[in-house]
Amino acid sequence: MRAYVPVGWAQLAALDAQGVLPGPLRACAVDPSWRAGSPEVDEEEWEFEAQLAAAEALVDLDGGVVLAVDVPDPAPDGAGPDAAFDDGWVSVAGPVTRRQVAAVLTTDLAWFGVQEIPGLLER
Repeated sequence: MRAYVPVGWAQLAALDAQGVLPGPLRACAVDPSWRAGSPEVDEEEWEFEAQLAAAEALVDLDGGVVLAVDVPDPAPDGAGPDAAFDDGWVSVAGPVTRRQVAAVLTTDLAWFGVQEIPGLLER
């Protein structure tokens, strides 16, 4: 599953330096409840909504980027045996490795490759 993980600059620097981010990490993903709520919406629209929600969460981090991460099916955010998916927010157990990162998105949803992380950190 593709999850969109909002991370601050310090977390991005740690990923660049160490190649891994410890979990759990809060992310936005196209989860079953989103699909069930609007079955007429296509996959691209869902993915865009998840990206946008993750980018909006960067306000709470005083900036940063969104990591597009391929992960096994994540658990609902606030995971416990009775947890439910809530508007696409999920918990990624982690750790998340650099290999799992498919792309890096800025707040305006511009896409960058993982190899461009050092340049993003210099901004």
